[in-house]
Amino acid sequence: MMFLLMITYLELLVRLAKLPKEVKEDLEDPNSRYNFGWSHGKEKLESGKPDILKGSFYANPILDTPTTETSLIQRYPSYCGSNIWPRNTLPELEVAFKALGMLIFDVGLMLAYHCDQYVSRGMKTRKDEGLESILRRSRCHKGRLLYYFPSQQGDPDGNSLSSWCGWHTDHGSLTGLTCGMFTKDGVEMSCPDTAAGLYIRTRSDQIVKVVFGEDDIAYQIGETTEILSGSYLCATPHCVQAPKGEKSSGIERSTFALFMQPDWYALQV
Repeated sequence: MMFLLMITYLELLVRLAKLPKEVKEDLEDPNSRYNFGWSHGKEKLESGKPDILKGSFYANPILDTPTTETSLIQRYPSYCGSNIWPRNTLPELEVAFKALGMLIFDVGLMLAYHCDQYVSRGMKTRKDEGLESILRRSRCHKGRLLYYFPSQQGDPDGNSLSSWCGWHTDHGSLTGLTCGMFTKDGVEMSCPDTAAGLYIRTRSDQIVKVVFGEDDIAYQIGETTEILSGSYLCATPHCVQAPKGEKSSGIERSTFALFMQPDWYALQV
């Protein structure tokens, strides 16, 4: 099931990324700081330059409208906004996005339970303050479709380990990930550069390439969990390396991430 959902969904992502510019502009939401709908070139790279290497589509897979309170929407636009779906140009995307997002969410809650069991060995927490409870109550989880535009030979950062996405940690609690799908001209293929892909930095400062199957879900710890667990669980630094070499020219990468994060009321504490 996971494999079929992922393939269907990521194929739709490639189609979304290749829609006409004016169609994608209608899916942008500057009021949410581009945290709902389509976003391209709005984020910054490690160098401070606009990130034009990847495009993103954001939506809440659990709730289309997490709140109707105007004051909350104005105060937390990136959390409390409403979804924007390409219902006229790509209606299949909404169903696939929600199905894959809900699957990753349900599995993530099971993982959160075991995180709580681990943390409870070293610190006391109330039952309703554990990671599982916090995430189960939250209304502002965010799914992100990530489309990495084809890398070109001669890119200035082409030799960098973080050439497709710079080193960072996620600010939420848990991030669920599908494996990356590589395509060229819209056709799925194996990446010709085995070194390309997702990398993490471990607690012992080792840099490790993350490898997992098409039917698997990987999870990363976010900064919020590190804080709430008193660093018993640490946020995962990670980056993405673009493929190198002549055969890698024109290679695209697509993936999906679900950011499981606390409700906005937790931000007020």
